Amino acid sequence: MTTFVWAAVLGAALLHALWNSVVKSAGDPFMSSARVALWTGVFAVLVGLVTPAPLAAALPYVTASAIVHVVYFLLVGRLYRDADLSVAYPLMRGLAPLVATGLAAFTLGEIPSGLALAGVTALVAGVAAMGVSGLAHRRIDHATLVIALVNSLIIAGYTVLDGEGARLAGPDAAHAFAYNAWSDGLTAALYLPVVLALRGGRAVPEFLHDPLRSAFAGLAAFGGYAIVVWAMTQTEIGAVAALRECSIVFATIIGVAFLGEPFRAARAGAALLIVAGAVALRLA
Repeated sequence: MTTFVWAAVLGAALLHALWNSVVKSAGDPFMSSARVALWTGVFAVLVGLVTPAPLAAALPYVTASAIVHVVYFLLVGRLYRDADLSVAYPLMRGLAPLVATGLAAFTLGEIPSGLALAGVTALVAGVAAMGVSGLAHRRIDHATLVIALVNSLIIAGYTVLDGEGARLAGPDAAHAFAYNAWSDGLTAALYLPVVLALRGGRAVPEFLHDPLRSAFAGLAAFGGYAIVVWAMTQTEIGAVAALRECSIVFATIIGVAFLGEPFRAARAGAALLIVAGAVALRLA
């Protein structure tokens, strides 16, 4: 992994943690996640207008990714209702890199090097340790734990889908960004009627609530994942998926510093494991 790709994915990780913190800090996480998804769609349409269309081979991946992302946003909205950001976020993200690495190896023949696999393993171990610490101190309940783990599998699935879809979308970065724009735009289009069906007419004024924060979160969500999708066209999907989970360190810092969540020694050790994994991936 080149230094530029490594640094770009770390920047994407920070953006991901930022938009998740916006959802968590909202009074209604479900509607906050819906606003983020819809604002992401707005930015996606704008980018889609100025980038070349993805090649036809990528279009089934666009559709599948959008459907899976609707489920992802629904679960995110439920997840932050009963758990701390610094606990729920690591658990949700924890299994995804390992599962994505396995899926990429099985379906795409993408076998990571020994050092890359060590980096992925260290990241996953750090993520798991951080989440388990929160569970032990009752910062998350068992029902929410199940939701976090299910969403981990959802994340792994769309990661591999989007990594391969972006590679099929065209020969350059513009096509990778276009792939992400089309997927995010379709996600918003599919998610809107779902939200209206679940919340009815009272959802309409909620879409206009807190527009500046929601627009910022939507831009962070779109930009952060666009970088990740592009990065997966440059190097192994599993390595990008794992490095992206450095967002957990950022989310923990945000949760402790700005949301008043407790920080314990076990989480510090877990954070060190995550950093060690990130360094290993840079050297791989």
